[in-house]
Amino acid sequence: MLIDLEPVILSALRNDTELIALLGKDSKGATKVYPLAAPDISLPRVTFFELTNFDNNYAGDKAVSSAIHFHIDVWHNSNPSKISLAVNRVMESIGFVRSGTQSLYESDTKTYHRVLRYKKTQLGVD
Repeated sequence: MLIDLEPVILSALRNDTELIALLGKDSKGATKVYPLAAPDISLPRVTFFELTNFDNNYAGDKAVSSAIHFHIDVWHNSNPSKISLAVNRVMESIGFVRSGTQSLYESDTKTYHRVLRYKKTQLGVD
């Protein structure tokens, strides 16, 4: 059973008033949150993608839920902490649990980069 939560995450992050204030909008008027790659490279911004999505619970020989993991990157020119905390709040509000974080500095672009990883078991709907 394949469950697609990308639209749910995109909507939740793009429509959060705190994230709108922290990130701003791109040239198309969207909050600077992007699946996969960002068409707008200005900072700050958030990108995300699905890491894994696999069946994990069965009734008989039919999958009834999926284990889903997402990777979120917060990009900032100074300190990504406020945005990271807001992202974490939103992800937890839609049922995800944070499974790890890592703070990085991209010396080639002089960009601060916070990696956030989340997981969720999602029941399927027939």
